[in-house]
Amino acid sequence: MNLAPPLATTHSGQVETSIADTANVDKAIADTVITEKLAKPLRIAVLLGDAVNLDSHSAQVLGTFTERGRVQICAADANQSTVHGPTAHEPKEHEPSVHEQRSLTALLGQATTALEQGKLVELKFNDGNRPLSLYLLDGLRAAKLRLHAHAFIAGFAAGNETTGVTNVAVENAATVANAALAAAKRSPAQTVQHQTVANTLNEAFVALRQGVTALAARTQAPLKGTTDIKQTNNTYHQAGYWFSDQHQARVLCLNLVAKTSHQADESRNLSQSLVLTQGTQLAAPKALVDENRLFVPISGDNIDSLIAQILQIVNTVENGAGTQENSADFSAEYLKALFERYNANAPLALVLMAASIDDLKLEAKAMLTALENDAVRHQGQHFKTPAGSCFTAKPLGDAGLTFVYPGVGTVYANMFNNLHEYFPALYHQLEREGDLSAMLQSPQIYAADVKTAAGMNLSQQAISGVGASYLFTKLLTQVFNIKPKMALGYSMGEAAMWASLDVWQTPHGMINATENSDIFNHAISGELTAVRRAWQLADDEAIVWNSFVVRADSSEIKALLPEFPRAYLAITQGDTCVIAGCEASCKALLATLGKRGIAANRVTAMHTAPAMLVHGQVQDFYTQALKPKALKAAAQDLPIRFISAAQTAPVIVDSHSIGRAIADTFCSPLDFSALIQNATEQGARLFVEVGADRQTSTLIDKISHAHASQSTANAATVAIACNAKGADAITSLLKCLAQLISHRVPLSLAPLIQPLSANAAPLSSAVLPEGEPQ
Repeated sequence: MNLAPPLATTHSGQVETSIADTANVDKAIADTVITEKLAKPLRIAVLLGDAVNLDSHSAQVLGTFTERGRVQICAADANQSTVHGPTAHEPKEHEPSVHEQRSLTALLGQATTALEQGKLVELKFNDGNRPLSLYLLDGLRAAKLRLHAHAFIAGFAAGNETTGVTNVAVENAATVANAALAAAKRSPAQTVQHQTVANTLNEAFVALRQGVTALAARTQAPLKGTTDIKQTNNTYHQAGYWFSDQHQARVLCLNLVAKTSHQADESRNLSQSLVLTQGTQLAAPKALVDENRLFVPISGDNIDSLIAQILQIVNTVENGAGTQENSADFSAEYLKALFERYNANAPLALVLMAASIDDLKLEAKAMLTALENDAVRHQGQHFKTPAGSCFTAKPLGDAGLTFVYPGVGTVYANMFNNLHEYFPALYHQLEREGDLSAMLQSPQIYAADVKTAAGMNLSQQAISGVGASYLFTKLLTQVFNIKPKMALGYSMGEAAMWASLDVWQTPHGMINATENSDIFNHAISGELTAVRRAWQLADDEAIVWNSFVVRADSSEIKALLPEFPRAYLAITQGDTCVIAGCEASCKALLATLGKRGIAANRVTAMHTAPAMLVHGQVQDFYTQALKPKALKAAAQDLPIRFISAAQTAPVIVDSHSIGRAIADTFCSPLDFSALIQNATEQGARLFVEVGADRQTSTLIDKISHAHASQSTANAATVAIACNAKGADAITSLLKCLAQLISHRVPLSLAPLIQPLSANAAPLSSAVLPEGEPQ
């Protein structure tokens, strides 16, 4: 079958003026789009043709299309022929030329007939030196074959414009985009607009692929601006997760501009717009481990066995694997073999981490030196490098594995914004379960201006902090199968603890409640109504509230508090304390103390006496229905032990006890040092901070070291963070996993191993993702 002469279309069955017929084009500034009504809406399924993206099921189904049932369009060169069949790389004289068919919309209009006949259209093109393919299939036909599309083409339109008149050219491009959106029955308000230059059919195919990839990866496409193909491709990897309203599909309007002809001093451009909607097939996850992020786990029965294996790796690297041309082979084939040799049940293990093979040699040699050191080899001193390599001869195991949930104020702008590229299935799951954007407060955290995050109010910070902890809890427990034995929280981290560890029945319902809570917005923050009541102030009397971190012993501060009734010791944490209250009173207290405080400039009266006025409201707020599974585990005495700052014994898992414990912690001074000491006495040994940044890990290290220096009877403890502000999110996560491996905590290495296989299929097309909007 040959494709008909080029006609630009707005959707299946609709015809507008031919873009190839420039002789009859009116000298008006822009051409008018002429459309006809459709019997049915356009729905073209698009599948990425890369071998790593098409799983075995997809490839098998696509292979069932016979030569007669396939149409192949080769656009590596805009002057190549358009032919069909399994080989379409050379132009054939009896086939129609496509040098005039630089319009992607015209081609799609002609291909629609073939698609409606159940045929498969393959677009072949090049991105640089890389040959690529896109498969097009009628949406209904794809559904019958159980093929999950990476995206759908829902509408398109095209029109000519004269570039000599800028305002009219822009207006015409907008008209074309609106025509495509109208054909797709999509609202411009809910659409991301992406404009790019595509002067050839090959460039148009590359732009289409980028749009499909952005939707499949749920990665935000550029919103505005004309960019070239290369720049656009780089931008996708910097823009972060593409949040959308719950149960609403992502929609991308791809606007292409191409110069079509020159007439005297006037050049005419072709504007094309394609409306793409997300499909049900997710993009393959990025590899956590590659030649630029090496992660080598090594296990053994004794230290000598570990040394022998490290020497073997060094020898392999120095004999060729470290050369540039073999670096990819090392990170894939050889590294995969090292993972397969790793024994999760061995008594000892270490991890080598490095950013290159040359760095790996340095890390290996540093590890060899450490393993011969008496303090490491015999006394159990932990060894770790800035790159993440680590080992301990006295692993703590998982008996005292404790998840620690940070409090308010740890979230930061653009935190872990590339995490979704490595765990797309997890983000997909979290989107089905609740409003992921609201959970993370994405408009503030991922705003173009990084100062927006710093200006978040208390309720927004609280929601985002819980959201970050919730996300990392699911990542550690569901993806890596790490199971904590205990859990505790710093301040409001106690609420994050209950929300994240599958205790509360509807944790997502807390988002809207917190946003509209009088407690967070008015009583202990904002205008501080609880403080006004406690201080018996008139409505016109101002409150200037602040808090200060000061390096001092809590007893020194307590002795001075009677002199400053509007200053409070809010938090005790290791060798520092936090005082809060009237700014003038706090400064006077610090002066009397002879200490310098660091102003937090945060308005919150948590952990001060005025907060006790809202204790009942806080308890009611956090008295939530529990999941039946959590209640069943509690009845069988099998749950995680939840430790609260409000009491020494673990919290009983029932709604009333949980609500009361959170309220007691929220409204009373917080002694984080006592909380950590209590947890240690109950068996906590390995503290893993689950959330944004690593503030509590630093505090726990200080507290534990102070306790250890006071008594040799104190057991060894280690604090580990899974995230760190200013560091690469994946590298921070791998450093956390490396330390857990060295301490012999059981966990799954599958997420690290699977992408090392070139034929890995991340998401089977035979499995239908639930709740995916169309």
